[in-house]
Amino acid sequence: MFSVLILFAGFWVWYEYTYSMDTVIPFEVNDANLETKVLIASQGSRFKDSLVQGVIRHYQNDAVHFKIIDVYTMFTVNIDKWDALVIINSWEYGSPPRNVKKFIKNHPDQLDKLIILSTVGSSNIALEGVDVISGESIIEKTPEYTNIVVERLDKIIKPKSLHTF
Repeated sequence: MFSVLILFAGFWVWYEYTYSMDTVIPFEVNDANLETKVLIASQGSRFKDSLVQGVIRHYQNDAVHFKIIDVYTMFTVNIDKWDALVIINSWEYGSPPRNVKKFIKNHPDQLDKLIILSTVGSSNIALEGVDVISGESIIEKTPEYTNIVVERLDKIIKPKSLHTF
């Protein structure tokens, strides 16, 4: 019995080390007084960080204010201040983390602002009324997923008529 507990503890430590996400240090890009505002809530990983940077690079010549936060601080977000919210996180067992579920549940009238990219092995993810993109955290696929996020983000923020600097 003791060896089973040791084996389980070893597996748990390995799993946490291998699959745990880094904390995202919040930062902002461009002037907060710009008309178009996008919030990106993400977990820290090489893939997710590259995806965030790719989205920001795409809009570098557009008058868009970006704020990037850790996905676990979403409870502090006033969604009314944002034109779009991109959530980039890992789902376990085909379900979003509790804080993401709660955020979605608390804002049923603003789901058209949300884009969720879930890094999970299954592509059969769906949340009623929410734009969900799913895929694996493969760094070589970052440009592909960046294009998908940008395409969907354009549909939300382009009607506000993006201005360039």
